[in-house]
Amino acid sequence: MNGRISVLSARYTAAVFTVHRPPPEVPLVLKLHSDPAAYAGETLAYALLADTAPVARLYAEGEKSLSLLLEYLPEPADWTLSAMPAVLAERVAAVHTASLRLPTEATDALAGFTLSALHGAPAPAWITNPAAYTEVLAAHLDAYGTELVPLGHLDLKPQHLRRRPDGEVVLLDVESVRPDVTGLIDLITLPAVLRQAGHELSPARVLGLYLDATAALGARWTAGTLKNALHAYAAATGLESLHGLNG
Repeated sequence: MNGRISVLSARYTAAVFTVHRPPPEVPLVLKLHSDPAAYAGETLAYALLADTAPVARLYAEGEKSLSLLLEYLPEPADWTLSAMPAVLAERVAAVHTASLRLPTEATDALAGFTLSALHGAPAPAWITNPAAYTEVLAAHLDAYGTELVPLGHLDLKPQHLRRRPDGEVVLLDVESVRPDVTGLIDLITLPAVLRQAGHELSPARVLGLYLDATAALGARWTAGTLKNALHAYAAATGLESLHGLNG
């Protein structure tokens, strides 16, 4: 590929460059991994989310070079807008429910990660209370049905919401998304992210935004069942705080 290359970031596990192609084409991001597991995790995340959730576009990936070619989005989201908390909740909910909108071939490949499959499998090693984890999965089964793959663990921070030239707000950096942790960890993170972005919302308001966003995408949560799921998740993982969302 022809074009000037600029370094955006360099970490132990990955380096990110901007590839400036000649006009009228836009710059792209070239991301190089040094860890095959991290590369595999990110490519899986994009395979799950590329056509089903508002994330940066993946244009190409190279297995041998552990590289990805991504959409370059230098414009940050405008956090001064009063609608931004709802926008963030909608974007997060879209990721959490992405597996409900996958094509048949993808759902077949992920059959081992559906709620029905996880419900009958041993709890992951990072779970400290398997009985409570079973309650978490049961709550998700009630809310989504058996075929959901419980995606979660977004690297949420204000700067990871970017704006396309047409104004659409999308999420960056989905490499940490996993098909087994559920989206509750992201819900628990939302109050802190919004506070960092200048939006001090009550826990009840944050919970309401998430309930509305997931309901629009097919979930059947209620405030009571979601709070119970959060209690169970804290017990299952050893979390000490839910930032008031369970109140």
